[in-house]
Amino acid sequence: MIVFRKANLHDAEELAKIRCQLLKEIADTSKTKLSQKELNDLKEANKSYFNSALKDDSFAAWLALHGDKIIATSGLSFSVVPPYPKCLDGKAAYIMNMYTLKDYQKQGIGTELLKRIVEEAKIRGYKKITLNATETGRKLYEKFGFKEVNNGMVFYIE
Repeated sequence: MIVFRKANLHDAEELAKIRCQLLKEIADTSKTKLSQKELNDLKEANKSYFNSALKDDSFAAWLALHGDKIIATSGLSFSVVPPYPKCLDGKAAYIMNMYTLKDYQKQGIGTELLKRIVEEAKIRGYKKITLNATETGRKLYEKFGFKEVNNGMVFYIE
């Protein structure tokens, strides 16, 4: 039986481990390999992030468990940006860390986690939610009502 629950501080290390698994899969599909050192550094950085963000409530996650094993995760980062026409309070949430272990995919687990984090955003008064979708996740988000936005860009300062 699959059980869903909200993540807490005790889950920070496992969330970091699973996020690294997700990032490794994304890198592998884009033919960008991550070294073991990069994966270890990512795990430590994510563990630090989850410890801090779960504590100050700037991040929320729901988990799916089969027994004691986390088989799927979701995540939502909360921020406030300058207001704009469709978001007058500037409250913006960002979905990240949506991941289901391969053996558990296509069973509705991701859909259930997505419902729970969207509800979390609604409860907190957030009206805008963004995300970057993998090819695997795109159908789930589109089915839920997310729309493609083509004007996103990124710049990394080195």
